[in-house]
Amino acid sequence: MCFAISINKMFEQDYYLAKYFWPGNSYRIIGFKYPLGFLISSLIGRKRNLKRALTKQERQERRLKREAKEAERKKTSISEQFPGRLNPAKEAHLPDKPNTNIFIRSAYKTQYYSVSEALRMHREMQHSSIYNNPNARVRLRMELNMTTEKKTKMVSDSEELVPVPYPFNHNEKRTILAFAHDQSNRDAAVEAGAEIALGPDMIKKIIKGMFRIDDYDFCVAHTDMASSILPLRGILRSRFPNKINGGLGDNFHEIISKFKDGVKLIIRGDPIMPIWGLCDTVVGRLKMADEELEANIGAVIQALCKHRNPALGK
Repeated sequence: MCFAISINKMFEQDYYLAKYFWPGNSYRIIGFKYPLGFLISSLIGRKRNLKRALTKQERQERRLKREAKEAERKKTSISEQFPGRLNPAKEAHLPDKPNTNIFIRSAYKTQYYSVSEALRMHREMQHSSIYNNPNARVRLRMELNMTTEKKTKMVSDSEELVPVPYPFNHNEKRTILAFAHDQSNRDAAVEAGAEIALGPDMIKKIIKGMFRIDDYDFCVAHTDMASSILPLRGILRSRFPNKINGGLGDNFHEIISKFKDGVKLIIRGDPIMPIWGLCDTVVGRLKMADEELEANIGAVIQALCKHRNPALGK
């Protein structure tokens, strides 16, 4: 019969307890007067061989457990982190319009409002007597159809800056590094808002690591430096200025204004439902006029539609 003994001192008294664990998870407690006159030489029990190599079946079982855990984690995808995509069939049995302006969202069909009506409701909610944030940011959430001409290919995830007709304070510090061949263009870049402007003599220093560019969020370049900055393509990667991302041009004021005041447009696909995507971005402030916010929304939607062939429809 196997049993284990554990001894503990109780408070300040000179008593020790010995617990005898018997089969069936039952034990007896016996008190001993100090000093205790016996020695436990060994503890009898089952030993585990932790260094034993796993069999093929055990490895497969562990792999299946990991895959099940990963599948459970992926259930919390963007379609569940945010309100799910509208499905009119699920709302067919619900009433069309609520009788009051305060109602339970799930008890009625989805309500549609114009931009001006939605802004009016948000301004009322952010009044000083309620949330007291009259200049709150206005976010635009768009559900996307990620399908393309090929059934097996979806619109890829992307991130870009979109210039808006009415810039606003987005409370983001964006550091910009400029490249220009002429000193006059470098001065114009700094005046437009770039932290520093470099010439062709700094290209080799950047390649050798003598000048760090990790502290800069974006890079822009004048067209006279288009061929000189080609060796930096592998270093700058996504920050490499070109015509596509708008970082290469002749007008530094226009280019840097886009990177300083532009709206971040981030497209993310759903890992569970690849045909469905999401874009959530800030388009302005509540204190802006309705016409200005509508113009910013139109610019963002227009830039977003360029990522998918318009011939495919909605």
